[in-house]
This record gives sequence, structure tokens and C-alpha cells, in this order.
Amino acid sequence: MLRLHRLRHHAVGRHVLAPCSALTHNACAHGTFTARQLSTSSARLAQVKFAHWIDKETGKLDTAKLETKWKTRWAEAKPPVRKALTAAEIDRLFYVLVMFPYPSGVLHMGHVRVYTISDVLTRFHRMRGKHVVSPMGWDAFGLPAENAAIERSIAPAQWTQQNIAIMKDQLSRILTDFDWDRELATCDPAYYKWTQHIFLQLFRNDMVYRKDAVVNWDPVDQTVLANEQVDKDGRSWRSGAVVEQRKLKQWFARITRYAQDLLDDLDALNWPDHVKSMQANWIGRSEGAEFEFALDPPIPGAQSKAISVFTSRADTLFGVSYLAIAPDHWLVSADHLPAEHANHVLQRAKEMLSGSSGGGDRSQRTKDGVFTGLYVVHPLDSGRRVPVYVADYVLSDYGTGAVMGVPAHDMRDHEFCQINSVPVHLPVVEPESSEHAEESKSESPVFTGQGVMRRIPENGVYGGMHSADARTAIVAAAAAIGSGKSVVNYRLRDWLLSRQRFWGAPVPIIHCASCGAVPVPESDLPVELPTNIELSGRGGSPLARATEWLNCKCPSCSGPATRDTDTLDTFVDSSWYFLRYTDAHNTQRPFDAMAASSMMPVDIYIGGVEHAILHLLYSRFISKFLWKTRAYGAAAVEHDSTVSSEVKDAIARRETRGARNGEPFTRLLTQGMVHGLTYKDPITGRFLRSDEVHTEKGTAPRIICTGETPTMSFEKMSKSKYNGVDPGATVDAYGADATRLHVLYLAPPQDVLEWDTQSIVGMQRWILRLGRLVDTACTVCARESIVCALNARNKWPKEARETYRHTHVAIQHATESLEASFSLNTAISALIKLSNYLATVKDREHPTFGFGLVCLVKMVAPMAPSIGEELWEILSQSKCLHNLGLVDASDGRVFAQPWPVLDESALKDFSATVVVQINGKMRFKLEDMVPDQDQNELVRIASTMPQAQKWMFDTNGQPKHIVKVIHVPNKLINIIVK
Repeated sequence: MLRLHRLRHHAVGRHVLAPCSALTHNACAHGTFTARQLSTSSARLAQVKFAHWIDKETGKLDTAKLETKWKTRWAEAKPPVRKALTAAEIDRLFYVLVMFPYPSGVLHMGHVRVYTISDVLTRFHRMRGKHVVSPMGWDAFGLPAENAAIERSIAPAQWTQQNIAIMKDQLSRILTDFDWDRELATCDPAYYKWTQHIFLQLFRNDMVYRKDAVVNWDPVDQTVLANEQVDKDGRSWRSGAVVEQRKLKQWFARITRYAQDLLDDLDALNWPDHVKSMQANWIGRSEGAEFEFALDPPIPGAQSKAISVFTSRADTLFGVSYLAIAPDHWLVSADHLPAEHANHVLQRAKEMLSGSSGGGDRSQRTKDGVFTGLYVVHPLDSGRRVPVYVADYVLSDYGTGAVMGVPAHDMRDHEFCQINSVPVHLPVVEPESSEHAEESKSESPVFTGQGVMRRIPENGVYGGMHSADARTAIVAAAAAIGSGKSVVNYRLRDWLLSRQRFWGAPVPIIHCASCGAVPVPESDLPVELPTNIELSGRGGSPLARATEWLNCKCPSCSGPATRDTDTLDTFVDSSWYFLRYTDAHNTQRPFDAMAASSMMPVDIYIGGVEHAILHLLYSRFISKFLWKTRAYGAAAVEHDSTVSSEVKDAIARRETRGARNGEPFTRLLTQGMVHGLTYKDPITGRFLRSDEVHTEKGTAPRIICTGETPTMSFEKMSKSKYNGVDPGATVDAYGADATRLHVLYLAPPQDVLEWDTQSIVGMQRWILRLGRLVDTACTVCARESIVCALNARNKWPKEARETYRHTHVAIQHATESLEASFSLNTAISALIKLSNYLATVKDREHPTFGFGLVCLVKMVAPMAPSIGEELWEILSQSKCLHNLGLVDASDGRVFAQPWPVLDESALKDFSATVVVQINGKMRFKLEDMVPDQDQNELVRIASTMPQAQKWMFDTNGQPKHIVKVIHVPNKLINIIVK
């Protein structure tokens, strides 16, 4: 056995290299092999062929057998998960996380795309020497499973477990390599025990609370509806009843306390700019002022003497024409409204809340309102009374539940006044110049921009001030008399955690008449879901009907009590699963601090852009909370005597070089959707099934029953559009490797992918070409090792130099695509170009050909794993790798090999054509020159050329005096002689 080591002075792709001196047993004195040695080696190698996998009759690859062979090998070679990592392993750790799926039981092409991308990056980084973690699990709670269980009269747990088994097999079929030893499911009591624990940690840190909140209520089925269960007309999807808005006690998390942290730490994340903008806009920081409008007259017994209003435009305060309050504001009560207005206002408010007054998102409505009969006093003008209206567009849980209406400077307020006949106050701000004033006047009756305070009596001493200066002065004046203050407001609202559903983690709280809300003792976790319960989707919360489960003793006083009947939002389950992966089978805590600290933050998170706001925001919040409370992180292990100082230092390095301050995801890759080809009847607009359309290559599609040409477009895949593609059928027909290559090649991951099954044959053909290339390469062997060849690189023939350059161009493009840009289609394109070039190489005994082929197979492997493994095994068994001095056959699978490393010097052209001018006139050319030679060497070479005798030497054969040399590197040399 040869002692193999890496060459120090030649960058040939981080292959394992045998030095020339070690090859003397096989090679001649100059590192070349004898003809007999080559022929003997070739005879040994010719036994294993890629062609053996191709059916002689059909010419097709037996993908099923090939894939099964390698899936079996991978399973046998899978190393066990180790929780305790060394400092070196922490430094090399690379955490690849893909958004875990809801187990619907059906893998669609969107799944194939995202999990293929994840798998490619996992395999690539392993070959780059990283200690890669790539776990998988199941986002298994939620309404879809509950509805499916109701429809099929099956327990949600049984339905979910069946689907998990199906989808796990489907993931195996597309050759994914996940760390299944870390598998989890959010519906497993072993998981949601710790979800409940995290809720209790929030509870004990005053980060959750309970209050009344509006829900969608189905009055027929007597149940709460999710927003997606209410149609555009405001009716229940199941009963058809008009949905009402009711207030129920709900649990909330104080995510708003983290608003500024969540906003500040966005900048340091390596996320797409549009995702960071979406997060920032959702948090919605705005600086402004809060003013107190005192009720006039005061209302006896009211919870406040004034209505608080936030505005970011304090400069428009003197233009207020009305105040608008939410339909469920505390003032909208028979106890507070004037008797002559109460009944009408309460009825109108009820209609607004029920959705019957317009449908859709209430925050987007602009016209529905009713006068309450109440008035308030202007904060800086005690002689001015302002009417109070109930307005449909105001939300009670946003800000103070009240806004001021300034119709001269806000279009929505202007429309509201027009519809509800509210007197409009004069504009108080005008454009800075008359030119802008004319523009504003012609375009709109409302001026919404910054400007100058008008010099009118209402503006008083603020007239003539710029808007910015006026805001500061007005807020200061209000603060001086206690009627206003500067505040920072956020669009972000506290996170509603409660769901009135069965299939979710029960809220671990017990309600006692004497003690109030009492946490379930940690020793009693998990609070498991009852099993003997019938689901119908009607009659309120299913848990409320499970009396044996519901009734219990208070942990505090031992008196009679009841369990909380809400379950937690599924976003709670998915807000910490990436931390559980670090220690997935811990029965004593959610995760070991050392294990999580060693792996967090996630290096790259991959998933759909549709989760760019809520899931990411909630995950960031929970991760930051756990980090701040020292559940994990460098501070969590700082004083742990069982952890070595080397490991602590490695954890600190990992924490500072990735996302900081408890941010969970350093880098984010959001993949686009997969669209399918859709056919529509051009007359009726009806979507057509594939069997209703005649399609034949070379002819235009036509509708079978009418002969009409259908309207064709690519749209999001769905059952209703008959444009879905079954991944299983695609894998059966074309193989998993071709399917993976095709889905990667059609579009960059971030873009929408328009699926076209017909063109997948192109990837099948490329795979066959790769097989033929390897098979033919194994019939010849390199004359010498690549190490020895590199020592004489300046003597290579032109083809060898070009082969080496083409190889490293492909390495450059593939590496950059997989490591930085994620343009995986570009990586495949580079590999196709390299394979096409290698197929044209004539001298295949030159080691640069074998080197290029070895690099090609390595780089193909992450994207087409079973093909990569098979081609590598063929090369290994053929001894070609041994003859090249690259690797011994005992080194095993391709994924145990290092990724090729770029030799930047190879990217330069290996030869240059230099034009030789004598006294400014072109006389001849120097062909196939070594690039970047200095001018003295070029002059020397030029002087030896036969053509130089006439121009550079006199009649006696003596060299002429060189006055000056003008040199353009690799292009031209102008020799001035005398």
C-alpha cells in the first residue's frame, strides 16, 4: 500500500497524491509507465463498465437497480450521530437546514426541488471537508390533518404517522441524504413536551399573557374558524353561515418587546434583501407622538378620561377633523355612549365586526363609519371639540385602537369624510414652493407630503415652520401640559398563540377559580392530547368536550380546576425545531446547552419565500429568547466545568462568525415555486385535463372534443388546474438522478421553475454520455501521474494545457455556484461543457485527461449521487486513479473524496500569440508562447527566429542596436532598432 499524501506545491484539486518517488515500482525513471504495464492495467480494468447498467434492447439505463445499489450502500455506511463534538469539529461544522414539511402523504415537485437543493449543498460541503449536519423532521400538527381526519373518520395521529412513512420513502426515492437519527415530529409527545416547556418559560418570564381577542365564529357549527376557512363573502367554508366576530380569552406572546432587537439584527444577516425588507416592514418601526384627546364631557366610570392616539405626522395635528375608534374599542359600550346614539352605534359596530359591512380585511376598508355622539377636546386647543366616529378600518389590537382623521392630508381620511359627511378642516401644511403647490393642486385634493406649516390662525406660532421642525415643537408643547409625548411605535403586534383546535400541543395551563391561571408542573409534562375523542368540526373546542381530560386538580391549592382547552399555534412548534435537532432524543430537557451551542446558528436555511415573514420572525423571537435566558450559546456553557476551554473557544468563534445575538439562521436561500404547464379552453376558460388535449411532438396541442387550440400557460401546480406532476412517476420513468439534474438545471433556485417533463430526456442523454466517457477512459491509462506531469507543465502540448484549463474553469464555476451564488443551473452547465470538451480530447493517455475526468465525476456526484458513485467506483476499480497518483481504490466512495480545489493559474490561457513589430511595422508572430514572459525574454526569442535576420541584424550578421522596446503583455512587442 502506498503512503498517500497531498502535494504541497501543485494545486491539482486537493486530491490525495502519490509523489513521483513513490511510483518507482510502477513507473520509469521519469514517472512514466511502460507499455506492458499500461496494457496489463487496462486488461484488469476492462471488466467493470457503466454499459452493464444499460438495457441492450431499449438503450435505457436501469435506474431502479442502480439507485437501489447505492441507497443500500449509503445506509450501511451511515455513521452514528455523536452529540459531543470536538473543538476541531465545531470549527468545521456546517449546519444545513431545510424547512421541514407538513406530512400530507404526497411529495410534490416543490418538495423535490427544495430537498434536492438541500441535498446537493449537504454533499458538496461534506466533500469540502465540513462536518455537515443535515436533519429532517415533520411539521405534523395543524388544521389540515384535523380536517383530513374528520373527512376520513380516522384519528389525526394515525393519519399523520401513515403519511410520514409514505413521505419518508418518497424522500429516499429522490436520493436525499438526511440525518435520520435526528428525525422528529412536532405531534410526538416527546417533542411537544418541550414545546409546552418553552411556553412555560415564556410564562415565567412574563412573556405570555391572556386577554380578550376577536375570533371568527361560526354560529351554526358553534366553532372558531381560521381565516382561511372564511370565504370572500364572509361565510363559513363548512356551514355556509355568515361568520361573526367574537371575543374569546386568548394567549399572546410579547414579541413586541423584542421588536427593536429583531429589527436591528436584520442588517447582519446574509439573507436576500427583499426578505429583510419584508421583515422590517412587518415590524414597521415608526417614530411619532401619542396625544391625549380628553373626553368632553368626561364619562363617569370610564376606564380613561381621554382617547390616546398615535400619529407619525404631529405637524398635521391642527388639521384633525375627527377621531376614529375601532368597533370593539372600550368606548363602544351602552355604558359610555349617549343614549340617543347607543343602539344605532352598537348595531353598526356589530355589523362591522361580523364582516357583513364590506367583507375582506377590515384594516383595508376606508368608508364605513358611524358617529358615536361623543366629542373630545383638541390637545393644544382647549376651545376646539372634535367628533368621535367608529370606523371599520381601525383595529383595536393595533396601536391604541384609535386614530386621528386629517382629511386634508390623508386620502383615506378624505374619503371617509366624503362618505360619512364629516366636515373637513382646512389644510394646515402646504408645499414648500408655489411650483409644488400647483402640482399638488392639480393632482389631488389631498397634500400628503412634507412641507411648510401654513400661516393661518389654527397653526398659531407654528405657522411658517417646516414640517420636521413643527413636529418637534408641537410634541414638546403637548408634553409640557401633559397631553402628548414622543413615542416609537411598531406595526408588529403581539403573537396570538391560541388555537381552538384539537390537533395541536395543548396549552400547559390549569385554570382555578381561586388561584387563576396556574402552570402545569414540569413533572406533569407533556399534557397529552386525549385519545378517546370524536372529531366533527362542530360544537366548539373538542378538548372542552373531553370532560375526563378537562377536569383536574389545581397544582397550587389542590382544588377543582380545569385544563386550558386551547392548543398552540403550529408556528410555536416550528419556532424551535432547529434547536431540537441538535439533541433530538434528550428526555431531560429540550436540548443540551452544549449540543445546541456547538451547532447554532444554522449556516444555511433553505425554504419557500412564502415563509419569509411569520415563520422566520417567530423563529428569530424564540431563538433570541432562549439565547438571552442562556438555554444555549457561548454564555450558557461559559461556567460549565465539564466543557474544555478549547471547546468553549470554538463555540465562541462559531457564535461570532455566524448570525449573532441569538439569531438562528446565518444565511437564507428562498427557492421559487414550481409551475406546471396548464391548458385552458379558450372559450369557457375551463382548465383541461391532459387526456382532454392531444399533444404530439412537432404539432401544436389541440382540444380533442373541439379541435380548438388551448390557451397554454405555466401556473402554480394544483389539482384544480390539472397541472401537477407526480414525482414518483417521473423518477420511475427517468430515474432520480435525471430528475434531480433536470429540476436544478431548469432555473436558478430563487426563480420560479417552469416544469417541462419532455426536456428531461436531455439529462438522461448526458448521463449516458458520461457513462460512455468513463467506460472509454478506462480502456487507456495515463502515461504518468498528474504530479510528475505538473513538474513538467511548461512542456505540455497545447491540448493538454487546454484540458487542464477547461477542467479548472469548470471547478471555478461549479464551486462558486454551490458555495456563493447558488446558481446550480450554472454549475451543471459548466460540467456539461467540461464533459463535451473531454469527449474531444485525442491524447487520453496524457494525465490531464484523467485528471479532468476525475474532477468531473466528483463535481457531478452531489447533483446526481448514484451516478457519481457508480462512475467513481468504475474509475477506482479500473486503477486509473492509481495510475494518475490521485487516490487508492481503498479510499472508497466518491463522497469520501475531497472536492477539487481551484488552481487559479490554470485559468489563464496556456499559450499566447505575440505580434512582433520592428520599428512599428508588423514583421512576424511568435506562436504558442508561454504567457506573461518579460520583454527581454521575448526580444531574445524573437532574435532567434529566421524572420528576424532581415530586420534585427545588419548585412554582416551583427545585431542592430535596440533603441527602445514597447511591450503589451501577451499581445505585442515593438522593437525599435537603429
